[in-house]
Amino acid sequence: MTKVKKVTLKSIAKDLGVTHTTVSNAYNRPEKLSVSLKKRIFEYAESVNFHGPDNIGRSLRTGKSGSIGVIFNDSLSYVFTDQHDLQLMAGIASQCEKATVNIVLIPLKNEQESKSNALNALVDGYILNATHNQDMVIKKAIAKGVPIVTTDFVTEQHSSVSIDNFKAMQTVCEHLLSKGHRQFGIISFPSQQNSCGLSTLNKPVSGDNDVMMTRFSGCLESFSQADISLENCCLYEIDHDEEHGRLAAEAILKHNPDITALVCFSDRFAYGAAEYCLAQGMKIPQDIAITGFDDITVVQPVIPLTTVSQNPKQKGEVAIQLLLDHKSVVHHDLDFELIVREST
Repeated sequence: MTKVKKVTLKSIAKDLGVTHTTVSNAYNRPEKLSVSLKKRIFEYAESVNFHGPDNIGRSLRTGKSGSIGVIFNDSLSYVFTDQHDLQLMAGIASQCEKATVNIVLIPLKNEQESKSNALNALVDGYILNATHNQDMVIKKAIAKGVPIVTTDFVTEQHSSVSIDNFKAMQTVCEHLLSKGHRQFGIISFPSQQNSCGLSTLNKPVSGDNDVMMTRFSGCLESFSQADISLENCCLYEIDHDEEHGRLAAEAILKHNPDITALVCFSDRFAYGAAEYCLAQGMKIPQDIAITGFDDITVVQPVIPLTTVSQNPKQKGEVAIQLLLDHKSVVHHDLDFELIVREST
């Protein structure tokens, strides 16, 4: 087979009788060349099927890749199916487009080799979206020393953008307490990777998912202040979607049929729980009250849901701004609102 000669900046310069720097400037510093010279270089490059220099070398020289990494707990497909994360990514993408920055998605629910390969991608910083912070990928990302912004949780070392999850859950619980509820079930995503199942609230819970732990702590604080009997209340940790919300509701209510309120850490959990309760002939909220979190849009909800409303698109926009303008640690607090609807 005939070996095809590789076209490079150097070979183009030789063919055109100009310096390597001149051809490089056409792509990297076009303002330094005349319009006619740029046109001559680009037309010749197109004729030999050359479409610009490889950016890897430039990245190695400058230490900048023009990309940011977004690390999140679930599988890759989750980002494209979960409404909260869709809006978050829309906010991130809109600001990346303005800054001509690319995005690398890194799911923690993946094979270890795939996660490690993703971390090999050269990025200028990371957004940690509600992550399990003891995961090896998170530790490696932090060890790189690039700028990091966290969403939905706060650390002293890195900039962050989040609502006050502790206060938000207190607001939810205080609303339910004002309605006379005294026995509660909580449906939550896992406090730590692979944790799953039921426990009563008088048992200690620990984990590295700061979003879960903060929301759970807000619930416990409210219940303790109201002298709620924690052994009659329970927590179910499970994967995050509607089907698992149904399974969690079933397990909780079989464990304690006297529970009258389900506190769900997402709307997806809450809609699944509501479907289960309605299928069992229970009336909402007469027999059981249900709350969610995120205020996602559903075309035909099983019931109008009491929930915490936040703005994930704004969260994504602010996160990118903090990451690209990285100068000092900044903690940006977003507003939230309790929306009371028919489910309570």
